[in-house]
Amino acid sequence: MDIGIYSINGSRYMVGEDPVWVTAQETKTDPVKFKDVEESMTYELKFPNGISASCTTSYKVNGINRTTAYADNGSFGLTPAFNYDGNKGWRSDNKPLEAPEVDQFATEMDNFADCIINNRPTSVPGEMGLRDVRTMMALYESARTGRTVALA
Repeated sequence: MDIGIYSINGSRYMVGEDPVWVTAQETKTDPVKFKDVEESMTYELKFPNGISASCTTSYKVNGINRTTAYADNGSFGLTPAFNYDGNKGWRSDNKPLEAPEVDQFATEMDNFADCIINNRPTSVPGEMGLRDVRTMMALYESARTGRTVALA
């Protein structure tokens, strides 16, 4: 949950929709060490517009810290993609993909504090977290049953 959520959120953000079905497989090479948590998972998210996201997450394998989007006229991505201390973008046409470097955690905490101080809703409501949990539970169900799981 802690690591795979980044791919789910990144996919949802890039596509602009929530997935309609998921499928997942779990790999566990060390059942003692990973007795209470998944070791590695690969999964696919399918969106209403036909776009699919293929994702991998692992507590065992280092270096899976990137995201790539393939589009009709090229590709783009981030490597690293999920760091708190800076992400680096790239484009297949070799033009720069730049964004200001920000402390994402501090920005999030500042936003929450501003919501409390100014009595305004957060841009990341609890409903979004609930969708994340439902998606992750569907992924676990798919990995357990070997079946595709539809999301309502």
